[in-house]
Amino acid sequence: MLKVKNLKVGYGNVPVIFDFSCEVNQGELVAIVGSNGAGKSTLLKTISGLLKPMAGEITFCGERIDTLPAYAIVEKGIAHAPEGRQVFGKMTVRDNLLLGAFVIRSPQEQARLLDEVFELFPILKERENQKAETLSGGEQQMLAIARSLMSKPKLLMIDEMSLGLAPVVVDKVMDTLQVIRDRVTVLLVEQKVQEALEIATRGYVLQSGRLVIEGKGKDLLESDIVKKAYLGL
Repeated sequence: MLKVKNLKVGYGNVPVIFDFSCEVNQGELVAIVGSNGAGKSTLLKTISGLLKPMAGEITFCGERIDTLPAYAIVEKGIAHAPEGRQVFGKMTVRDNLLLGAFVIRSPQEQARLLDEVFELFPILKERENQKAETLSGGEQQMLAIARSLMSKPKLLMIDEMSLGLAPVVVDKVMDTLQVIRDRVTVLLVEQKVQEALEIATRGYVLQSGRLVIEGKGKDLLESDIVKKAYLGL
């Protein structure tokens, strides 16, 4: 579904990702893990069109997308739940969700998608008419994911889902992610290496902008590189 080949990305003339390649197949949950500053968020911003690569290429469903603007990439079927939630605080939960459905022309389809995300996140239904800024951190994370699902994506990218959340909330959101993966292909960027790799079909470990190891999620948890660098073993 998604193929990233020999990607080089940076800010100004300073590269932060070097010759990185990965792929995501339909129905998978693929995790990109690594420490803070490894280049994980930069990778997702590049896939979603917010940054343009210095070199390399990105294809989605057989079509090259790295030259397209961000809005066109959403229309192709990629949604991005960004780091730090970035919900619209002064707007209601419902209006945040409807903004996520800007590519859906049919009001009936928008209503159906609303029902789907409310079923997935019942607390958002309860908070439907509240301003997003009044939600807890965990509820805002649920809103950010639900808003992304409102575009009816083929691929959902989630950036640092656990950031700033209490462990019990992280567990709850991870459980919901396992339900989401049955509906849509997921590319997850996460600092919590163990939690991400436990649920991932496959994973890639990014370190200082370079790929250091890849493989099945459970196999990576057993690798010496991951144990020493991220699990303290």
